Amino acid sequence: MFENIFNTIMDVKGKTNDNIKARMDINLFCHCKNMELVYVVSRVAKPKTSFALNKNAQLLIYQWLKSLHFPDGYASNISRLVNLED
Repeated sequence: MFENIFNTIMDVKGKTNDNIKARMDINLFCHCKNMELVYVVSRVAKPKTSFALNKNAQLLIYQWLKSLHFPDGYASNISRLVNLED
C-alpha cells in the first residue's frame, strides 16, 4: 500500500495508479474539474494533480531518504537505493 501511495504522490512514470481509466472514473463519479482529462486535437492529456509533488518537493524527499539510517535488522538500507542525479 505504501508503495502505491508513494509512487502516486511522487508521480513515478509507469508505477502510478493515476491513469486514463482512473481519471475517466473520477470524471463520472466525483466531478472534480481540476482532474478532468483535457482533449487536445488527437490526444488526451492528464493535468497535474494537486496531490502530486513538484520537483523541488520531490528532491527534498529524496534527500531525506538518502540521509535515513536504520539499525541493523530493522529495515532495508533504503538510502543506498536513492539516486539524487536521476
